[in-house]
Parts: sequence; C-alpha cells; structure tokens
Amino acid sequence: MIKMSAPGKFIVVDGLDGVGKGVILDTLIEEAKRSGKRVFDVHEFWKSHDYHPPLGLIFGKCDVIVTSEPTYVGIGRIIRQELIAKNNRDYTPEAVAEAYALDRRILYQQLVLPALEAGISVYQSRSFSTSLVYQQQSAIDLRVDLPMEKILRIPGNAFCYAHPMNYLLIPNIVNVEEVLQRISQREKDDKCKFENLEFQLKLKKIYDSEEFRSIFRQKGVQVVDLDAGISIEHTQEQAREFYMKELR
Repeated sequence: MIKMSAPGKFIVVDGLDGVGKGVILDTLIEEAKRSGKRVFDVHEFWKSHDYHPPLGLIFGKCDVIVTSEPTYVGIGRIIRQELIAKNNRDYTPEAVAEAYALDRRILYQQLVLPALEAGISVYQSRSFSTSLVYQQQSAIDLRVDLPMEKILRIPGNAFCYAHPMNYLLIPNIVNVEEVLQRISQREKDDKCKFENLEFQLKLKKIYDSEEFRSIFRQKGVQVVDLDAGISIEHTQEQAREFYMKELR
C-alpha cells in the first residue's frame, strides 16, 4: 500500500501596501531554508518563462513554493499593467474583482492545489482576502454595491474559498502614514493606484473588522496578527516565532 504524504500547509500574508508583507515572507523563506527545506520561488520562473511552472518541475524537487497575487503571467500581468495601474483609465471594481478571481483560480488549479496535495507547502502574498478588502472599498468610494458576500460569490473566489488557506498572516501598523513613507522609500514601484494615504486608511478598518476576519475563521483559517509598527527586526522576530511554532 502506497503511503500518501500529508498535505502541505498554505500560508497567505495579506495587509496594507508597504506594511511589511515582503519582510514576513522573506523571513519564512529564510527559516524554511535554514531548516533544510527546498524552496522554489515561482516568481523567478514567471519572469523567465511567462507561464506557470509545470508540476513535474516541482514534484519531488521542493518542499515549499513561493507565489503571489496577482500573478505575473496571463491575466495577472494584465491586472498589474492595466487594471490597477496609474494610467488614467478606470475599470469598475466588479470588473477588477472578476479579473483577480479568474487569475487566482487558474493559479490555484494549475499550481497551488496540486502542490498542497503533493505535500508541498505554499507561502503566498495575498489571495481572495485582498479582493474582499480592496475591491469592496473601491466600490464604496464609487457608491457601487459590492459587499464582501457578493465578491465571494464570483466563481473564481467561490472556488478558492472552498479551498482556504491554513493561516492568514496580517501585519498591522497603527500609523498608516508610516506605510506610505515606506512605499516612497522602497526600490520596488508597482505604480499601483491604490497606494495613497486616504485609501489605505479605509482599508485598515476593513482588515481589522470582525466581518472580514469571521469569513476566514468560519472556514477554520487561523488569522494571525503580527505587529509591523516597531521595526523590521521586530517583524522578522515575530515571523520566526510563527515559523518555529507552526511550520517547522
């Protein structure tokens, strides 16, 4: 009888732009490598091949894969370069939400779910959790009816919600103005229209809300808050503690 491997763990890091998601992910990756795990960063493959890596490239060859949303291929590339870019062209929050949902369903079906089933853990930046916050607030600003439950009913999101992450890590910061200062100082520039103080202040209230968190808790997702407002070193230490407790 063939012994099946235990499913991999699915960890999503989500929160405000510039709040420290990358610091947390980098720390989890560092700890995984320190523990002797083989890590496959999908971003490197996306940049050089412009499609999702075939399963044969990761099965039996890595213990952790690193992904993000939106992706950098196909619909994900269109989202980044057109739908949410600062280009003076506007798209409805529902159209953007539908594009995100399709991009993530393709990612889930082609890569994330097969990897988890094969016992490979997935460390990911953002997921449908982001759409629940960003597209809802975009709709509110335009006085359009697009509540969380409607966003969850979009087919791609409904599919992914049926396969929820194990952990949702949310880096928090009290002073949102500091987030915008961090964005202005970092080398990475997404040219994303959501990166402004007024919008980020509104998003924080949604991330902190019980309505948002209950959507995940009722699916058995562990929502973990990390304090990202003291220092990078403090954020890294919290990420290490989480790794040693839950992922080692």
